Amino acid sequence: MATMVIGSKTGVFHLNKTAWTCRTELGSDVLIEVEDFSFFLHKFPLINASPFLRDLIGKYSCDEHNLCNFGLHGIPGGPHTFELVAKFCYGEKFELTSSNVVPVLCAAHYLEMNEDYMAGNLISQAEDFLSNKVLSNWKDSITALLSCEPLFSFAEDIDIVSKCLNSLASMATYGPPQKPTWNGIDYADVAPLKVKGSGSNWWQDEASSMSLPLFKRFIGLLSVKGHDPANISSAVIYYWNKVHPGLNPNSTGVWLDDLRMLLEEMVALLPVQKGVSPTKTLLSMLSTSLMYNANVSCIQSLEKMIGAQLDESILEDLLVPNLQGPYEPKYASSSKKNESKYDIDCIQRIIEQFVEENLHVTKITSDLQDDEELDKVAAVAKLVDEYLIMIATDANLNFRQFQSLAGAIPASARSSNDDLYYAIDVYLQYHPGLSEQQKENLCEIIDIQKLSREVCRDVALNEKLPLRVVVKVLFNELLHLKTSLEAPGTETKTLSETELVTETGIGTGTGTEIDNVRRWGLFWQKLKLHSKYEEILKKLSKRLEKAKEAKKNWNLISCKNFGLIRVAKALPTPRGQKDEV
Repeated sequence: MATMVIGSKTGVFHLNKTAWTCRTELGSDVLIEVEDFSFFLHKFPLINASPFLRDLIGKYSCDEHNLCNFGLHGIPGGPHTFELVAKFCYGEKFELTSSNVVPVLCAAHYLEMNEDYMAGNLISQAEDFLSNKVLSNWKDSITALLSCEPLFSFAEDIDIVSKCLNSLASMATYGPPQKPTWNGIDYADVAPLKVKGSGSNWWQDEASSMSLPLFKRFIGLLSVKGHDPANISSAVIYYWNKVHPGLNPNSTGVWLDDLRMLLEEMVALLPVQKGVSPTKTLLSMLSTSLMYNANVSCIQSLEKMIGAQLDESILEDLLVPNLQGPYEPKYASSSKKNESKYDIDCIQRIIEQFVEENLHVTKITSDLQDDEELDKVAAVAKLVDEYLIMIATDANLNFRQFQSLAGAIPASARSSNDDLYYAIDVYLQYHPGLSEQQKENLCEIIDIQKLSREVCRDVALNEKLPLRVVVKVLFNELLHLKTSLEAPGTETKTLSETELVTETGIGTGTGTEIDNVRRWGLFWQKLKLHSKYEEILKKLSKRLEKAKEAKKNWNLISCKNFGLIRVAKALPTPRGQKDEV
């Protein structure tokens, strides 16, 4: 700790309980009361150093024989600081330190002990010590800054707070000033700055001891000086974790306003640059913001930052609990109380933020070569599908939320729709009360062209899916089969379109739709082109039997929508024979 000795005399002052007296040949002629302490002093040393005391002594002195008595109850630092001021006036030896220099300097300004009134007065000596020794050392600067808080208004008026903060911000950004040397020997009485660890945030632990107003100003100065935003974010998060108490998400009750306000201030201090704050931490702060019923601006800021770097998240990070607190954002899509286990609307806003910032990537084209950007979007698409699978088991998750969340990711962002299908399948299993139209609306999100062959076979067996969807998938399998049969070395025999119509009766307007589908099954069974396709036909046959029992639902199925020509062209053409149009 930096120190400076002022004065040379010793043994002048004596303390008896709460009374200070001077051991001199002359009796005291001034009694100054500071709070509970009494100082029996002499007029001349006080008048010689302070015009403020001179005026008070002149005001309260009656005559030479009576004791001049007045109080200084408003002096910064109280009786302990005035003791040092009195010792300075008498030339008594005392020590300035980083912990008392600010109160002494404030008291000296209060008493107007400047250089104009007396050369070498207390203000100039204290300021010289503060500037040259205290503010050149990190720990001493922290100590001096913290000593400002009990007398903040005085320290602010004489610019001590700004000097301390500016010094700390400079040292945190650029490092401590170099110590002057002479012939290789240090002569400055400045202790070297001890950096804890090798990280660039060696200062954050001591900076977290500041009050919130001082910490906010300190962070602001770091930004102005061009400090690394990642380090600033780390310091803000460290401050938040150190100051706020541990929270239990399952607790009930009203959260204290000061904790909510602290969180809002911390979020406002976080740098907005993408990637400088850990996504996991941001999601944790978001959960706490919802728990504290933080303002909309705070929650929106967190959602925006998270959305910008959603690709860094894992599934567990997205499981934000639905606390069902009083928070109801103005932009919420529903005013009804949400009883789902997780906060789905919050996660959807985050996903939409990510999609908005990566809209240029989601429009995937063949000439797009930015593999890194594509990988990021694909990672988020897979993450969302995993999230859908996780929340689909929640019986309280309503249809609108699930459908909206499933469709939040553009179709081009998904290279495979297998996980999306599994999520919808799980949702149908845990929500058996959905209507056929709702089921079809969900299945419309699936791109059947991006389903694996294994999943397609599962679709054919899935009785929870609308039959229209099953038929679409089977038709897609026909196209795959056509491609396979047209491969070199494959010998097949096919029928012309006219023969196909005659053989099956499809497209002639005869027979019911169920019978048409059955004729297709019989026709393809006669062909016996592929053993896997025969297996699929058997699965479809079972579905048809069930569908026959409920003909009223067959208005949802229209095999004609697929078209005779499309089916005929899906068949391979014999070698040497042209397609008939």
